[in-house]
Order: sequence, then structure tokens, then C-alpha cells
Amino acid sequence: MSEEDAFKMLKFLMFDMGLRKQYRPDMIILQIQMYQLSRLLHDYHRDLYNHLEEHEICPSLYAAPWFLTMFASQFPLGFVARVFDMLFLQGSEVIFKVALSLLGSHKPLILQHENLENIVEFIKNTLPNLGLVQMEKTINQVFEMDISRQLQAYEVEYHVLQDELIDSSPLSDNQRMDKLEKTNSSLRKQNLDLLEELQVANGRIHSLEATIEILLASEDKLKQTALALELERAALLQTVEKLQKKAAELGNGDPGLAEPELQRDN
Repeated sequence: MSEEDAFKMLKFLMFDMGLRKQYRPDMIILQIQMYQLSRLLHDYHRDLYNHLEEHEICPSLYAAPWFLTMFASQFPLGFVARVFDMLFLQGSEVIFKVALSLLGSHKPLILQHENLENIVEFIKNTLPNLGLVQMEKTINQVFEMDISRQLQAYEVEYHVLQDELIDSSPLSDNQRMDKLEKTNSSLRKQNLDLLEELQVANGRIHSLEATIEILLASEDKLKQTALALELERAALLQTVEKLQKKAAELGNGDPGLAEPELQRDN
């Protein structure tokens, strides 16, 4: 891409697709994503989830680079390109699907390792060396999965657990003030997020309105062209009828005269 097109694509990924949120300094969104991935592992691959929990391996130890770089930090470029294709097609939930598929397909090998260092080493360095068959298998599994409702439910669950954790401990006045300030800051961020989404939505509306105007103008031109063609067709039909009548009249007269007349008409 040209520099300008690449910047537009980056803007689309950050704002339209919402990836910008995970790069903020507090990285709250990344923490939520790691919790969501852990819950999805519990749902889809319980034995693998238990194995990782037993060795105190949370997703942030191995999956944070996957989410922050769309797998570009460790995986082959061809695979990363396919991930981006799916990202543009289905949105950011593709990252969860790819992570789940990769972990699930390598589950037997991961379960063979029995300590934290070996498991993390395998997931970080061995797992990314995908062959073409494994790559296609992962892509096909991603298209078959639907986890959007679970992702929404687990995001709400994360916030509820955080609130309960805060409410369960006694707070001093300073702690209450800090909590209120954090809540206020969170609300400001939510307002900014909503403002960004509103700006993106307004941009899409303007773009759609411009497209509609172009289509309406094109429709008018097509209607005018169709009308002109209809008029031309009617005129041609009238001409054909006249020629047929004239030919019939000449055919009913003297054959010797009809032939020169037809020749003149032709």
C-alpha cells in the first residue's frame, strides 16, 4: 500500500474495528480479553484449561503478544495475512477464535509437558511453526465458531467480579475517594469511546448518504436512457410496419412493376 492508504487502514483497524482500546496505558481491555480467553478455554477445552491452571499459567503469559500484534510477533507472515483477512471480515473476535483453535489443535502436545517453563516455551516457540495443513485447519475452524455472545457475557462477568472484589473489602475515606476517581475516570473513557463510535457512525452515515445520491442519479440516467430506447424502439416498429405495408401493396400489384419499386425502396 501507499503511505496514505496504509494510514487509512490503520485508522480503520483502530477506530472502526475498535482495536485502539487495547493499546491504552492501563491496558484494561487486554486484561478483559485475557479473562475472556481463559473462560473460553474452560468452555471448549476443559482438560487443557485444568492443565494450565494446575501449573499457574494464565493467558497473559503467552497470549498477550497474540492479541497486541494480531499474531504477527511469532507466527509466519502467510498465516498472519490470513488472520487479517478474517479480521476484516468478522471483526476482533477472530483473534479469540484463532487462539482457541491453535491451543485446541495442539492440546495433546501441550498436555505432555509437566512444568511451567516447558509449557510456556512450547506455546511461545514451537506452536507458531505451522505447516500448510495445520494453517488451513485452523482457518476452517475459525469460520465454524460463533463466540460473540460468550464474549459479551464474559466481559460483563469480569466487571461484576471486579466490583465485587472492591466492595468486599473495607475502605477508608482515601480509598473511597480513589474508587470514585477511578469510576469517574472509567466513565470519562466510556464517554470518549461512545464519542468515537458516534463519529465513526456519522462518517458511515455520510458515506452511505453520498452513495445513495450517486445511485439515485445513476437510476435517473438509466431511466432516461431506457425511455429513449423505448421511443426509438417504437419508431423502428412503426417504420417496419410501413415497410411491410408497402411491400404488401407492391406484391399485390404488377410483378414487373413491383420489383423496380422494391429496388428503389431498398
